[in-house]
Amino acid sequence: MTQSTSLVFVAALALSALSGCSDAPQPAATEPVAQAPASAPIVTGKYIPATVVPVTNEKRQALLDSLKDSTDNSTNNSTNNNAEQYRLSLFVRYTLMADNKNRQLDALEQLTEQISTLASQYKDDYELTALLGSATSLQAAFYPDNLGKTNLLAKKGSRYLDRAVKKAPKHLGVRLYRGITYTEMPAFLGKARQAVDDFSLLKMAMGPQMPQDFAAMVDYYFGLALIKDQQQKPGVRMLETVAKQNIQPWSMRAVLIIKEQG
Repeated sequence: MTQSTSLVFVAALALSALSGCSDAPQPAATEPVAQAPASAPIVTGKYIPATVVPVTNEKRQALLDSLKDSTDNSTNNSTNNNAEQYRLSLFVRYTLMADNKNRQLDALEQLTEQISTLASQYKDDYELTALLGSATSLQAAFYPDNLGKTNLLAKKGSRYLDRAVKKAPKHLGVRLYRGITYTEMPAFLGKARQAVDDFSLLKMAMGPQMPQDFAAMVDYYFGLALIKDQQQKPGVRMLETVAKQNIQPWSMRAVLIIKEQG
């Protein structure tokens, strides 16, 4: 795997947001947690849909801009609507940052703190807990020569992620964030098997209703997880399927990984 790819931890369903953090509306602890939009993918059984976020940076940025505009320009938004938009903006901002090789540590630490603050107010919002785990784990990418620091941040992030899965095992957003984060962790940390479990559940729960671009993203990370779990042949076959679909950026990334695998 290329270094730039291995450093991109959890890019997927998430959000990028109101640029002025101190100006973002701060929801009160008594307000209800934002729910997934009505456009969330259909799932079967009692699974909880993930917060819907575009899977390309161009669309993520457009969503972020629209969130900022609606917050800046509307005087009629209820406090609850502002809280929902702020929550969504954290997901979008994190996804954009995670999928940007030029990200800065201080900006990531600031965003992680904002996520932590909101998660502490909404302790039952386990998707936020998983997002916090992903953001914490991503900080390890800034310490490639400091194994102790890398392990510390990875373990701290893993505690958040595993707690979220334990509390909400059927929340697809929780499983998605843990799956992508664990796929991008170094293989020696031994997290790939859990990522395989997470993606297996996602595909089973969503089935044919999974949007095409979202399915390509999931299969891309699923293929990587299989390879890291020493299941190279099925992993490469899955990546080959993604590569043939011409769904960007996932098809292009799949081609690069296939080449690396020889």
